[in-house]
Amino acid sequence: MPQPELTGLQKRASRYIDKAISYKVRPGEVIEGYFSGFDEKNNERAVIQMSNAADTTTLPLMTVVNYFEGVDDEEVEGNP
Repeated sequence: MPQPELTGLQKRASRYIDKAISYKVRPGEVIEGYFSGFDEKNNERAVIQMSNAADTTTLPLMTVVNYFEGVDDEEVEGNP
């Protein structure tokens, strides 16, 4: 069975796979882990691998893309 073609948002996000993410879900609750790929059941969600290998969660893919693109922007601004 052929792999489904990636959406535009998945293509943008794919360059951030295996990068660390620390995202504040709500006050006092932070998700920390690595962006490990895309949810097989919902192509608009990103799978986050937590520090315990058995634990994963998902976040909206747009949230993950915005997080990493914001981090990249901060790194560029910090380097004159």
